[in-house]
Amino acid sequence: MKAHLNSVVEVQPHAMVLVVDRATFTLTAVSDNTEHCGWKSPTELIGTNLRDYFREATCALILKRGEGAEPGVVKPEQLPETIMGEYQLIVHAFAEELVLELERVSNWPHPDDYAARLHNFTRQLEDAPTVNVLMQRLCDGLLHHLDFDRVIVLQFDQQYNGLVTHQARTGDIPDWLGVHFTQEDVPATARYNQLVETTHHFANVAAPLREIMGSYGPASREILRRHLGCRAPNANWIQFLQDSQLSCLGYLSLVVGGALYGSIYYHNREPVYLDYQMRTFLAVVGRVAQQKLAYHIYSRTLRLRQAANVVRDRLQEYIVDSDNLATGLTGGSTTVVDLIEDTHGVAICSDGDLTLFGTTPNQVQVNEVVRWMIGEHGNEELYHTDKLALLNPPARAYAELASGILFLPLDIEANQWIMWFKPEVVQTVTYGSAAAEEEDLETQSSRRFYVHDDTRHGYSLPWTTDDIGTAEALQVFLQEVVMQRYARAKRNNELLQQAYEDLEVFSYTVGHDLRAPLRGIASFAEILQEDFGEALGEEGLSHLQHIQRNAERMREFMTDLLVLSRLDRAAIIVNSLSVSELVDRVLQDRTTSEERRYRCSVQEDMPAIRGDKNQLITVFTNLLSNAIKYSSQETAPEISVGHTGEYRNGQPVFFVGDNGIGIAADQQNRIFDLFTRSTDVEEFTGSGIGLALVRRILNFHEGKIWLESVVGEGTTFYFYTGV
Repeated sequence: MKAHLNSVVEVQPHAMVLVVDRATFTLTAVSDNTEHCGWKSPTELIGTNLRDYFREATCALILKRGEGAEPGVVKPEQLPETIMGEYQLIVHAFAEELVLELERVSNWPHPDDYAARLHNFTRQLEDAPTVNVLMQRLCDGLLHHLDFDRVIVLQFDQQYNGLVTHQARTGDIPDWLGVHFTQEDVPATARYNQLVETTHHFANVAAPLREIMGSYGPASREILRRHLGCRAPNANWIQFLQDSQLSCLGYLSLVVGGALYGSIYYHNREPVYLDYQMRTFLAVVGRVAQQKLAYHIYSRTLRLRQAANVVRDRLQEYIVDSDNLATGLTGGSTTVVDLIEDTHGVAICSDGDLTLFGTTPNQVQVNEVVRWMIGEHGNEELYHTDKLALLNPPARAYAELASGILFLPLDIEANQWIMWFKPEVVQTVTYGSAAAEEEDLETQSSRRFYVHDDTRHGYSLPWTTDDIGTAEALQVFLQEVVMQRYARAKRNNELLQQAYEDLEVFSYTVGHDLRAPLRGIASFAEILQEDFGEALGEEGLSHLQHIQRNAERMREFMTDLLVLSRLDRAAIIVNSLSVSELVDRVLQDRTTSEERRYRCSVQEDMPAIRGDKNQLITVFTNLLSNAIKYSSQETAPEISVGHTGEYRNGQPVFFVGDNGIGIAADQQNRIFDLFTRSTDVEEFTGSGIGLALVRRILNFHEGKIWLESVVGEGTTFYFYTGV
């Protein structure tokens, strides 16, 4: 499809632009300054053949130069007689059309060998030991070689706001070092153009732009708009030159890793025309500078990443050994806050549990920020801003804590993420422009570009490329750690499943294969006592009773062991239960088989205990049985059950106490272990399973048990359930 006269494309007037059909050499479009430059008018030229104006040798060279991917230069053997001066043709070729720039050859500012100048200049850039030296040499060199009035480096941040970091200037042209520009000053279309074509020169703002007349295809339109040396500038350039009372500007892009790191901008009070050779000089210098800049950035990033890796390796030890992600990231001497400079707090969400560390907004405010961010930007990509309060008005209430946020998703399905915070930094900033709504049109005469100071509120220090890279590296690292922990957990689960299967076999053996011979031992012992008691005598009967007591003890041991092996947290049925009723139930069962010698006091009006009724009966059975057993030698055994009045994790704490023999301090930490009994209670029977069973039941109920005891005075067990 051809572009028509009403699809306006403009060019600068110092060159004539011709669009030629490659096959026929017919002129299909021309710039409307041809007559002004001493040639025919556009209407007279369109439709004619280029061979009518240039010799055949020149036309052959144009076709040959049009075969390459890069623009080619042709010095015409003869120009139309009415065109005065030295001109050259720059050939841009694509598909069926050729776009030609007929531009005047410029004189270099200094009468030297510019090949040698280029060599020396690029060597200086290659030898630059740091980024600062490189950028300053680039500014100084361009100022010297091309006689500009001012050359600046405008470095972009993550949001493409710019800061003048280096400068070279002559005369009394204003100093712009440290001046800030916003992303609107170099809009997205302009940044895209700087990636497509790394140099652009606007020679004279006072010279009106000229339209391309005629028709041409979309490929030629792209060349005219983005690649032509005399292409039109963006509207911001014209506004800037008018506001700054300058005539000329241009840029040299600094592209690193496919992204726009910054731009070298040059300004001049008087018009300056750069021909193709000068623009090529700029492009070569820019490529050398980009390569050296990329090297320095890579080296610096590598050093920072190595330092971050040291911190990360320390964190790995904590994470792997911790019960959860938040504890691993914040529980050691090195924390996740240490990874990123200028942060003072972090929020970590792991499996829905929110942990705040350092100086942060409260949980309600953090959740509000997350909801806002997900609504605006989603939650699957890394997000950061240094002006949260300006984007999200409710955040103004805690701007001093969190003007900057960096959100790092880890596992969205598991609701795992990390968010760092940077505090507000109130500072006076020098801007080179003002947003339209902020302009005072009467005092500034509609100027957009002017240097002025502004005190900024609601901003933090910006998030740097290094900050983002460190966060992304942590993201990959944590995902790997999570996979390692998953693999370890999977292996542990497999081992645990095998242990459960072995326990089931063991339980079956205990419950069936061992109980049968045990019943046989007890039965034959009873037969011996009844049928042969007189023959056995007193000593024989004593031995027989010892056999019977051990058989009964072994039966109780197997019963307790079976109960322990059958505990299943999934089978817990939680209810609010009366402690008094549970105690009565246990004591009624005991009094059916023994005389009640002890006194048991149960506190009235106790709060309810929450849990599974059958399992809590087992808890009270074991605690009360121990209390009765170990106080049985006292003249007046006393047992007490009640509520301490204390709450832990929001749940009431209960106690079961006795005035029995007590437990030595060195034995108190081991009595909850399986098959373990105090060494001071050999005369009391027991399996060493009861308290282990109690602790396991309370653990299943998300509770805890502990004790206080004094030898000779008694023992009190304290416990609560957390379900």
